[in-house]
Amino acid sequence: MTAVKQLERVVRPAPIGLRFRDVATGGVVGQGLRVTVTSMRNPARHATLDVNGKGVWYARRFPGFSDDALANAPDWTLLRQPCLVEVDDPAGRFLPLRIVIDLPERGIVDWPGWGDLPQDLLLPLANDASPPAISPDALPLFSSAGRTAPAPLAEIRCQLLRDDGGPAAWALLTASHGGEVRAIGQADAQGRAVLFFPYPERPRASLATSPPAITDFRWAIEVAAHWDGLDPAKPPEFAALMAQLDHPRTLFASTLSPPEPLPSQLLSFGRGLVLRTDSTPDGPSSCLVMAAS
Repeated sequence: MTAVKQLERVVRPAPIGLRFRDVATGGVVGQGLRVTVTSMRNPARHATLDVNGKGVWYARRFPGFSDDALANAPDWTLLRQPCLVEVDDPAGRFLPLRIVIDLPERGIVDWPGWGDLPQDLLLPLANDASPPAISPDALPLFSSAGRTAPAPLAEIRCQLLRDDGGPAAWALLTASHGGEVRAIGQADAQGRAVLFFPYPERPRASLATSPPAITDFRWAIEVAAHWDGLDPAKPPEFAALMAQLDHPRTLFASTLSPPEPLPSQLLSFGRGLVLRTDSTPDGPSSCLVMAAS
């Protein structure tokens, strides 16, 4: 067998590397996306990202960043410029993602804004470490309303309508059980939202009674909404989207006077839960009404 001698090795620095995580399953999304990056100083500088076998989306070249400049600069800080990354899913599984980041960036891009957000509401995005922690190097992709539940996950759906008549475009929703946030989801431009999450732990069986059938398990779920008047005409920038967690809004079971907030909802194993406002001046609504302020 003839030995192969490596004469030289070429290393080409990549100015961008991104990883995306499916909020529903927690898995890395390594296929099926269309990811582009555009310089905000010069929109003619534009590139489409490829994905490698480890689920990292990257661009070998980006106009304005030459290989020589990237290879020879000891510090990329002086080369950085704000760039818009746009993520779309032609298969319709995920809502679009728009995020502004400074490039070039060595390694996987870490979004620095996580620490400014309410950490208890981010628990569904955290890992299983103790204590749970957000992985800053993976950006979340929220499920679109048209996505089928990835079994065997629980499913909650609704269409959010503001009490002033408009859709609660791009609002964030959380679902909690036992005082712990179990799911986070995003509404689309029409206010349609879906949350997928693992079922909570089953209640322990008592020695005095027979354990119930699996289809008889039910959990009380508290649902909360967060909205800050984002423009429905275009997908929001990621920082503005997540900043909505500081703007909770009341959900209504009834908008008749006096209005009644939405109580805990019973989630049954194997059945999707659809949320609506039962009482309005015009009768039962097919939407879930949310306070606009």
